[in-house]
Amino acid sequence: METNLPSEASTAGGLLEPFENKTVVDRIVDRLTKAILSRELLPGQKIPTETDLCESLRVGRNSVREAIKVLVAMGVLVIRRSEGTFVSEGFSERMLDPMVYGLFLEGGDSFAIIELRKLFDTGVLQLAISKRTETEVAELEAALAAMTSVMRDNPTEEAILREDLKFHRIIGMMARNPLADKISMVIERLTLPSRTDAVRSFIDKGEFDGFLRKHQDMVRVIRERDDAAVGRIIDDHYSHWRSVSVRMRPRP
Repeated sequence: METNLPSEASTAGGLLEPFENKTVVDRIVDRLTKAILSRELLPGQKIPTETDLCESLRVGRNSVREAIKVLVAMGVLVIRRSEGTFVSEGFSERMLDPMVYGLFLEGGDSFAIIELRKLFDTGVLQLAISKRTETEVAELEAALAAMTSVMRDNPTEEAILREDLKFHRIIGMMARNPLADKISMVIERLTLPSRTDAVRSFIDKGEFDGFLRKHQDMVRVIRERDDAAVGRIIDDHYSHWRSVSVRMRPRP
């Protein structure tokens, strides 16, 4: 039988300490994730057995199993048959979905998304400027050339969006920050629908020169290490995207 009685020991927040009266499965999930974030449980480490968790947290076996299922589905834990349950050792794309959905539900209107991407890309561009190599600049210029070729020969929504994503991923690679790289995947998923609308608008209006100019400016500031121009370049780069999002925003 499950109990959720308050305990003086619960204030310490340790992994194997009982907790106060809240949703059982959610509290087990919270306790395990906090243990991982606090390094009480390390990547690749085996977590306590179901029996240990049940006894220490004073909960039933079914709740422990449900909590573990939640964390496995999120990619936080991995079950190895006949060995036990372990903390994941690396990033899994399954971790993206809960974060994407959570961010979208919390502040998913187009303006919040644009502001988020502007904040993030400003920092990434500054890192790219400070860390970029000549080889990486050449790779970015090649991506721009590929984008230009698509604009000239095959200006479809899918082809342009593919080259645009490739272009920005190269800039992200220049930043050489693994945490920023993972966050960029979340932002890319969040912004994909509105970016698709913006590309469609460019095609409908035939504004290919303006689209290319914005990307040429980004290449220039990276090549010339022009930190002072970052704010202006980012703001200009997203001006069309912002205007399209305003037009397509549902009326209250």
